[in-house]
Amino acid sequence: MILEKEQISRYLRHIIMPEISGQGQKILLESKVIIYGENVKDVSPMIYYLAASGVGHIVCYFEEDGEYETLFYNIQDLNKDISIVHIDKNDLLESNDIIQTNTYTNPIRIFLGSIKFMNSFFNMINFKNARKIMPAIITLINGWKGTLHTFDNFHELNDFIKILSNKPSIIEPEYNELISQNSVGEIISTSIMGALCSIEIIKKRLDFKKINNNLLYIDVFSMEFSKVEQKYAYSVIDKLLCNDYKDLVSNANTEKKLSEYKILVVGTGGLGSPAALALLMAGIGTIGLVDYDKVEISNLNRQILHSASRIGIPKVESAKTFLKNINPNANIITYSIGLNKDNAMKIINTYDIVIDGVDNLPTRYLLNDVCFFMKKPMLEAGVLRFSGLNTTIIPENGHCFRCAFPNMSMLGSTPSCSESGVLGPVPGVMGFIQAAEAIKLIIGKGKVLKNKFLYFDALDLEFTLVELNKNPLCPLCGKQPKITELQEYEINCEKKKN
Repeated sequence: MILEKEQISRYLRHIIMPEISGQGQKILLESKVIIYGENVKDVSPMIYYLAASGVGHIVCYFEEDGEYETLFYNIQDLNKDISIVHIDKNDLLESNDIIQTNTYTNPIRIFLGSIKFMNSFFNMINFKNARKIMPAIITLINGWKGTLHTFDNFHELNDFIKILSNKPSIIEPEYNELISQNSVGEIISTSIMGALCSIEIIKKRLDFKKINNNLLYIDVFSMEFSKVEQKYAYSVIDKLLCNDYKDLVSNANTEKKLSEYKILVVGTGGLGSPAALALLMAGIGTIGLVDYDKVEISNLNRQILHSASRIGIPKVESAKTFLKNINPNANIITYSIGLNKDNAMKIINTYDIVIDGVDNLPTRYLLNDVCFFMKKPMLEAGVLRFSGLNTTIIPENGHCFRCAFPNMSMLGSTPSCSESGVLGPVPGVMGFIQAAEAIKLIIGKGKVLKNKFLYFDALDLEFTLVELNKNPLCPLCGKQPKITELQEYEINCEKKKN
């Protein structure tokens, strides 16, 4: 047997995908990554997804050591298959681990942080001697923006590092000060980029052919996504550092706004977990959690709010425990029930924004209709296998879910994640984007996905924006609506969350 019985249950959503299978999962369990990060907070989302996905050996270096014990405890509670260790600056310089021989088991190295951190790190290790660092992933963060580049060629990486070394001088002091305060944007960008790194690591270790050898650039504030060849990296880094801080929001007034809002997360699975985590870290005042289900071992390859020690307890209580451990002062309200026609309006009434994190078509349509009647913004997402979809629904100010999919029968034949599988970090990317959309709605700045679908293809690491106009024939929000009250949605509570 390739995997133990418990491992088969844990990684089932991976194993049923032929691209991974049991053999691929075993390779992941035998794999090693070394993470070089600026601080514990920034790299935590990536570490959670690596551990949940079953990447077996994780080594962490943090420029700002801080407290990592809680993170490490949570990781081993999430997945006992994982070993995770910390190295400090002395370990790094004395062990010479950075230049160990490139073999099949050679670790993939991930660098995540600001340009300032990258330059400081590579100067410290005398990078010109580190010719066997491949493969490596460099992820740069600046406010709401980020870049990701996977390197297999040392000379290309060396050229990239030289580009970075020339950049800090162009940053104006006042820009540095504002960006350093823009913690909300950095929470979002580091979370999304961390999940993307996890995807690239899995693809790399399993020898997928579609690896991101170009430079990926994302700006979640303006919803801009692009991939460029290495020769254009200089201009992309300029864009990353572009002096556009007037569009950024980073002051005490923002914190106050976020603290006053109440957001309801329906479903605490693959989508709800990252959405709730990012909202908590961003400082949302009240987070409501709705889920009728209990924690199962098959949830744990992607649902990062849960753990092995909490299997069998209600998901909302497991999620609350996780979130309160991060912020004991957080106001977390739980509803260990399934939404239905009779209770949905009462629960949603007290919240400002609703995040749809379910893998249940009747509940999705119910949420859409309730939010339309109650004029509540709804942040919608869905995932399957290696892809995801996001949209932002603002009643009477854009499309609704039925504009694109008028009837449930149109989607009824679509297989679920339990039938087709899902790559663990994919719902992480989608859930973090849902949280970003909520924050932009609250602060009233940035571009949101109103009248748009954002399609994410993890195999190609590509984001595609598709325009979606409000449908005048929509049975709910069209000119002559046929749906004027809540329907009977035939919700099947045995249907599992994503």
